[in-house]
Amino acid sequence: MPEVLVFAGPAMPLLDMANDMKPSDWNLHIRTGESSVAAVAEAAGIADFILVFGHGVSDDVLRLAKKTKLIQLCSAGFDGINLGIAGEMGIPVANNGGANAIPVAEFAITLALSTIRHLIITVADTRAGDWMRPEVDGRDSHELFEATVGIIGAGRIGSTVAGMLRGFETTTLYTDKVRSEKAESYGAARVELDELLERSDIVTLHTPLDNSTRGLIGERELRLMKNTAVLINTCRGPVIDEKALHKALEGGKIWGAGLDVFEQEPVDPNNPLLKLDNVIVAPHIAGKSYESYPRRVRFAFENMMRVWEGGTPQSIVKPE
Repeated sequence: MPEVLVFAGPAMPLLDMANDMKPSDWNLHIRTGESSVAAVAEAAGIADFILVFGHGVSDDVLRLAKKTKLIQLCSAGFDGINLGIAGEMGIPVANNGGANAIPVAEFAITLALSTIRHLIITVADTRAGDWMRPEVDGRDSHELFEATVGIIGAGRIGSTVAGMLRGFETTTLYTDKVRSEKAESYGAARVELDELLERSDIVTLHTPLDNSTRGLIGERELRLMKNTAVLINTCRGPVIDEKALHKALEGGKIWGAGLDVFEQEPVDPNNPLLKLDNVIVAPHIAGKSYESYPRRVRFAFENMMRVWEGGTPQSIVKPE
């Protein structure tokens, strides 16, 4: 009978589904941020699997997980896990297998469209009784149709974005450490990062956060972008240097940004990016959809069952 340590953050729908979808003879040991150190340690010591819902796993817990056969994440990102220690313990780490690729891709496009059409400004103005200020009367509103879109990171999410963009007949570029046959099947062309930044009207980020991507978009990279370009981030906040981004947006070095993630979360209400009219913001919700939750939980239990029955887990993440 497998014992599963479940780290449950605020994503309660996932926890409810886990209780409903788990195999009948599996034991779930649910721990939250309010659980005592002793309670977490006790569960870690007996856990065959660790299932993570929007929550990191501390190094101390990893070192206690001597029976654990797999750490299964319900997120695409894996920056809450020390992959080095997990590797030392012989514990593979798997992400959600692309279960949230569709909502994140859709939300990235939503942010892009909302930014280039000034959606937040128009909603606020219309409700306040202000009708069509000059900024939104068409002089400075733009179309996604036939634009050049650059995708940084063409994994499951980035390549899904490429597929969705076909309906807009965009020129689609991507950059990644490895070639993406899926993105290329949708017409995306692989280029180096600098070329992507120089050519793109919209740049959208879909890369994991690790040492190679932390601060990937900084002052130098922002200078390469067109002053009419829009930057979209639905991956992880620290991939962008926020101070450099604020400077670029305030100074007109780039045209706008759509941000679902921040260096600090929850975002500081005094973050200067929140004060800019050319920035649309959201509270890290890109991957949260009614349809994606059961996909995540189903994949998680299928992957753990695969390991329990002696098979090889899917969607393993590896240190850079």
